[in-house]
Amino acid sequence: MLLWEWLRPLNDYTDTANTFIFILFIGLSFLLTFLKTKWYVNFPVKIFLILFILHGLFFEGVFFQFLWIKELGSELVYNLQLIPQADWVNMTPSFRTLLFFILLWLLVYLIHYWILVHRRIFFFFGLTLLYITILDTFTGYDATFAIVRTVLIGFFMLGLLYFDRLKKVENLKLKKTASLRWVLPLLAFIMVSMVLAVLAPKASPQWPDPVPYITAVGREEEEGGTKKKIGYSQNDEKLGGGFVEDDSEVFTHVSTDRHYWRVETKDVYTGKGWEVSNPESELEEITDLQQELTWIDDRVVTKELEATVTIQEDYKYFHVIYPLGLTALETEMELPLYVNRTTEQLSPFAEGEGSREEFSVYEVDYKLPVYPLNEMKKEQVTDSLSEEFLDRYTQLPDTLPERVKQLAEKITVDDTNQYDKAKSIEEYLGSIIFTYDKEDVAIPGENEDYVDQFLFDTQKGYCDNFSTSMIVLLRSLDIPARWVKGYTGGEYIRAITNFEKEYRVTNNNAHSWVEVYFEGVGWVPFEPTQGFVNPYDVTDDYENAPKDEEEKEETTTPDKEEEEETPPKPDEEEKEQEEEAASPFAFFDLRIGSVGLYMSLVVLILLGVCLYLTRLRWISRFLLYKYRGREDEVVFFQAYQSLLKQYERMGVKRKPNQTLREYARYIDHYFQMVHMSTLTERYEKALYRRDSAKDEWKQSVELWENLIKRTSS
Repeated sequence: MLLWEWLRPLNDYTDTANTFIFILFIGLSFLLTFLKTKWYVNFPVKIFLILFILHGLFFEGVFFQFLWIKELGSELVYNLQLIPQADWVNMTPSFRTLLFFILLWLLVYLIHYWILVHRRIFFFFGLTLLYITILDTFTGYDATFAIVRTVLIGFFMLGLLYFDRLKKVENLKLKKTASLRWVLPLLAFIMVSMVLAVLAPKASPQWPDPVPYITAVGREEEEGGTKKKIGYSQNDEKLGGGFVEDDSEVFTHVSTDRHYWRVETKDVYTGKGWEVSNPESELEEITDLQQELTWIDDRVVTKELEATVTIQEDYKYFHVIYPLGLTALETEMELPLYVNRTTEQLSPFAEGEGSREEFSVYEVDYKLPVYPLNEMKKEQVTDSLSEEFLDRYTQLPDTLPERVKQLAEKITVDDTNQYDKAKSIEEYLGSIIFTYDKEDVAIPGENEDYVDQFLFDTQKGYCDNFSTSMIVLLRSLDIPARWVKGYTGGEYIRAITNFEKEYRVTNNNAHSWVEVYFEGVGWVPFEPTQGFVNPYDVTDDYENAPKDEEEKEETTTPDKEEEEETPPKPDEEEKEQEEEAASPFAFFDLRIGSVGLYMSLVVLILLGVCLYLTRLRWISRFLLYKYRGREDEVVFFQAYQSLLKQYERMGVKRKPNQTLREYARYIDHYFQMVHMSTLTERYEKALYRRDSAKDEWKQSVELWENLIKRTSS
């Protein structure tokens, strides 16, 4: 019944439905435990029930034809591949339900173990009360009667288990009816206490209710004060200052992959904020989106995806919110598409036109890139880039303090290529030196630089501080970079199909990040903001990248003399070292989802299993080392108790009513010897004649050592 209290709120306040099936499973599990069924009965019955429920909820066809088992198997393979990546959100509902059944199975076992073995329930009882009261405080769940039920059940269980422990300790043998003398007064006392607690007058709250304050945050007026409301805004000329959160919905999207959603880019850093290099740029109609807007090189590996976007009616902007790699956009009204080539902002309307009724739902096709690591680590040749391009994306104000440039050089002093320099700056901003904060954020003064203030003075801010600082540091090294605004992937709502998920994006998901230009690759996103993870993937190199004809000829007909003079080994070794250093699956990368973490856990588990299996051997050696050479008054008593504990580890445990001499004779009979009885007689002499304990130990130490050694054989 306590476990049932955990499930009651799920049906109304989470995405979990049909909670009665979980209650049914819990009831059956406890029934099997009560009947003391063997594991070979228990396991098949529970597994059959789980499969039967999963089939009824998620699969079609007749259960006993077992045609659905193949589909279930493919889902298991798909979801198990997501576990090493810690991609919990994209797991299918059927797999989540299976995991929830396994969790309940474990909880049933734990509760059974706590009650019938340890005869204690306080920990689970306390957790249940904490869970219910938190829900009652911070959600719409009314836990008034749930708290009454939990207290009644919990205190009654505490009393029963205490009585059970008392009978065991005192070795009491009572008739079944005698237990009622304990149970009935206990129940009456709890009931009277609860009635008095309900009827008694209560003091008013001593602390102010935190819930109104929490729910009010984000609904403050935008004007008046230094704080702004979070969300997309067109004006970024003056950055800084705190903001209040706002969970107003902006759009929802149905897609198969999580990534960022772009709105626009800006390229001119002023020292206070961002502007555009060509503010007079107007929207131009696009005739071929795939040809006119390119973000990546044709050789980069991509994943072809599609998504459906639904924008809220009260969203005041008519720009397109789109993913990186956009190749096609289709609206219900078959609207044209316009682009501002300076900011890369897209819209289905020309300037001053449009209405939300015409543009609320649209579908996008896009090729999500998987960036080639080896290509990004190559030396960047900028000969093919125009001077205008370089000036635009390496622009910095003349007022930028010199120490910002010096910091950029210091961070990247050991890096030999553009990618490593970008990663070093990204990791520097993600270090403990800086703090993510949305409220206490400074605004630069008239003679202060926004980035300089963040890097050297406050070291506290949100995404605008982190992203802008990374771009300025990169540009200080003449690396082309730009500022991108948009939204993160949003909050998971529900699964549409096994692969398509629906996400809700609010004003709280408004975000800015960095894009760095790499020759031969294109614009590559980086994520320097603390608490955020770059959602884009990296691979080793191009996939099936075609070589130029000249390169083919050089590789197929090399000059023998040049081939002999050029040793390939150093390059290959450097390449291997770079790949090993940059690999996201490095063994010592112990972040959530990394292979290194799971390998470390496997090693620790195997080590623990080995220590457990060999415990008799290494514990006996430890005991010999611990007691050998000691001649104090208490060593005999400690060593004898350690020997008894060692026999208990072997499975030869002393019974509660068994005397030491009876147990010693049992040990001697079990091992076909007489040494334990002799040692026990000397131990009892030392126990009752304390003045001779040291002498008795001197006579018995060799006998004790032989017995300890036998426990390890």
